[in-house]
Amino acid sequence: MPRITFKPANTSIEVPAGTNLLEAARQAGVGIRNDCSGKGVCGRCMVEIEEGNVHRLASRFELSDGQELACRALTLESDLTVFVSLAGREAGADVSVCESEPLPDEFPSGDALVKCFDLPLDKPSLEDNLCDCDRVKRALDKRKKNYYSMDLGLIREVSSRLRDCNWEPRAILAKSECGEELLDITGKDSPFPCILAVDVGTTALKAELLAPGSRWTASCYNSQVGYGPDVISRIMYCQYNDDGLARLQGAVIGDVNRLLSELLERTGYAEDDVLCCVVGGNTTMMHLLAGISPLWIRREPYAGTCYHLPPVEAARLGIDIHKRGKVYCLPSVSGFVGADISAGVLACGMHSDGNISMLIDLGTNGEIVLGSKEFLLCCSASAGPAFEGETSASGTRAMPGAIDAVWWDEGLKCSTIDGKAPLGICGSGYIDLLAALVGNGIVNKSGTFMKDSFPCLRETEENGRECVVVPESESAAKRDIIITQADIDNLIRAKAAIYAAAEVLIESVGLHWKDLDRIMLAGAFGEKVNKENAVKIGLIPDVERERIEFAGNTSLQGIIKAAAHADNYSLMHQLAKNMTYFELSTHPDYMQKFMAAKFLPHTKTEHFPSVDREVSSL
Repeated sequence: MPRITFKPANTSIEVPAGTNLLEAARQAGVGIRNDCSGKGVCGRCMVEIEEGNVHRLASRFELSDGQELACRALTLESDLTVFVSLAGREAGADVSVCESEPLPDEFPSGDALVKCFDLPLDKPSLEDNLCDCDRVKRALDKRKKNYYSMDLGLIREVSSRLRDCNWEPRAILAKSECGEELLDITGKDSPFPCILAVDVGTTALKAELLAPGSRWTASCYNSQVGYGPDVISRIMYCQYNDDGLARLQGAVIGDVNRLLSELLERTGYAEDDVLCCVVGGNTTMMHLLAGISPLWIRREPYAGTCYHLPPVEAARLGIDIHKRGKVYCLPSVSGFVGADISAGVLACGMHSDGNISMLIDLGTNGEIVLGSKEFLLCCSASAGPAFEGETSASGTRAMPGAIDAVWWDEGLKCSTIDGKAPLGICGSGYIDLLAALVGNGIVNKSGTFMKDSFPCLRETEENGRECVVVPESESAAKRDIIITQADIDNLIRAKAAIYAAAEVLIESVGLHWKDLDRIMLAGAFGEKVNKENAVKIGLIPDVERERIEFAGNTSLQGIIKAAAHADNYSLMHQLAKNMTYFELSTHPDYMQKFMAAKFLPHTKTEHFPSVDREVSSL
């Protein structure tokens, strides 16, 4: 079999002749960007052939000598050396760890999903000769009446455990569907059980270990991005590849275990000390994590297989915690409103607030919730990954070197994450860039490049008129960082989808923007958004700026609340069941509102008075 060597990682792998380079890279653990699940239409997986030859399949791209699309290049019998440029590399699976603020409540508490307490038992005698399992259950009943169960593995060990600790054990209980399950019996000197809280995002994962002592947060990119940038592309990968579901599940489980390993190293705990893992994410991510086919989510009527999964043994999923540890998957609402939103509602307190507020998650699905303690409405805006930089000519994720802010000062100026040389543009940078372009007359209100002469504009055969944000000489990508007309069109469609969806929810209950007490922007992306520029392009409404809040990662916040308090876990299931979901694809007003919002900021300029005044003063 031919041996493929990928540079600059210098990673090699042998694959059968006829394997495409993208698949070979996946098998070798080399990340190559692709946004189309290897269909040959995005052009992201461009590589250079340094040694050897390949069989090139047809594509719409004109390639220079030595250039190939990894997904359209098949190996021959000869060995190959392939160079993957910095711009074409997928973000690595390296884990970032930082210390977090202490939990507001003492942990562990007697109300957590997994809890432990000392449980002294009467020793058996001829007068009291209950079997050991019933003796444990009797002691538990004296403490609190409930239904208690234990699995066969613990039953086999219970007698020796009780005698080893001289009938003064520490009992570890986990919430079950019908009561509580006894997970383990240990000695009094054993550590309190830890809980792993995980937010599985489409682009990145973030996790915290809830345990006595210092608190740490770990994050990494979702390894599934190698199979597509959004949920639709990953569903399609499952549909067209027999082992697609297994691969995607293995990728995300591997990420969870990587995060866990880093957190354990920082805290000094062991895998056996972690008795519970609580997970949230969008509906597709929850399906993939559990190994459930997500195919039906993208097919009308867009219904998934299961939105309220029961607790499952961690060992069945391959998550490396205690051998009898439990995984609690938080509830979704619909095919495109997931557990991340259920968690967000809980974290923001919308369900208990007498005032009406709105939560907007600016992720790939653009999920939105409107409501108060009286009602909760939700929808998904289908914004796609435009604001995450995935589909743009010079787009990149939020990583060192990503342009995260842009402004006009006798020309386009920018800043990057960590101050590194510019590599590409991420979501917050695109919002600023679009606002700067329209605010300085470089694009008109419909988002079309003006014909006037600006130093940053140029005509190209490939993209037509485009704007150079950073020239090649200043770029870490070794090419011009640009925004094209197609990029602008995608950004306008994405922001219009979010704004129109929010407007549909508001008007469905006879309200107006002025009636909202808070508009909360959620997600890591939301934290970086410039409010003024988001209003200038019509992404969010023109209201008093103090009513616009950055809520942070509300998904992880809600997951932690559910993990630390079993009542919150039950409440979240109730909230998910009670939310009213709007399917926008069949809503009679949505398309009209979407078309009206496809301008900068909007066709109805009276809805954006502060923007209209600013433009009039130019």
